[in-house]
Amino acid sequence: MKRSERDKGQKQQPPRERQNHFSPLRSVFLSQYTEFAAAVRFLSILPMPGRTQLLDKDEVTTRLVVGCEYFPLVGLLLALLLWSLVLLLAPLVPQLVLAALLVAALVILTGGLHLDGLMDSCDGLFGGSTRERKLEIMRDSRVGSFGVLGAICILLLKFALFASLRVHALPLALLIALPSSRWAMVLALRVFPGARPTGLGAAFHQAVTTERLLLAGTIALAIVLFTGQFIGLIVWLAGTVTTLILGLLITRSLGGLTGDSYGAIEEVAEVAALLVLVMLRV
Repeated sequence: MKRSERDKGQKQQPPRERQNHFSPLRSVFLSQYTEFAAAVRFLSILPMPGRTQLLDKDEVTTRLVVGCEYFPLVGLLLALLLWSLVLLLAPLVPQLVLAALLVAALVILTGGLHLDGLMDSCDGLFGGSTRERKLEIMRDSRVGSFGVLGAICILLLKFALFASLRVHALPLALLIALPSSRWAMVLALRVFPGARPTGLGAAFHQAVTTERLLLAGTIALAIVLFTGQFIGLIVWLAGTVTTLILGLLITRSLGGLTGDSYGAIEEVAEVAALLVLVMLRV
């Protein structure tokens, strides 16, 4: 009896050894959660528990925590929230009102981040005559006439596109367009150089590695294929091509992209995705 109890005790692992065995898995989980939380905080106003610093100083070298590989998942999260709004209000209000509410809700949920980038980009690209002057205008926090016109145009286009889609197709459109447009930001961050050697845009460009780019593209593609199948693939390709063309045009004008440029690309890619869905008569 004593011998069997002794053998049983020898087979049991001490609690400390079991904790050490699972510590690498716990570390990986916490690291990925930190990346995801950073992506949610950066792209939306949604609260996430945990630390809020963008810079990770736990390592020997300071690392910018961006979570760019999870940008498409943030788009999916926003799409699900807007889907719930459609389910709640579609039986109660006309589609024109619903379309306007979707546009307003999207601006609120993103904190107007991408729209602000679009306005600054329009002011700089259309208001300056030289590269230096364009970048100087984009640094200015004041909004000019080109920025106001750009915001009006993009909001009107979103409203018209949401209103043109059938009500039952709105959830599908959201689930395809929003992850695709967030993927567009990651693609632009990796492919095109920064217009300035310093600044948040340059730091983000350095943080997006090839591995993160491939992971973000895979996640976005998986989402759109699962929700829209072949239509989702067409929209994803359209957003990718739109991003490459627009990024090339901005790079020729500024010598690279800025933080505002990424917001502008996201807005245009979102409109392009919705436009393709309308043209396909989803």
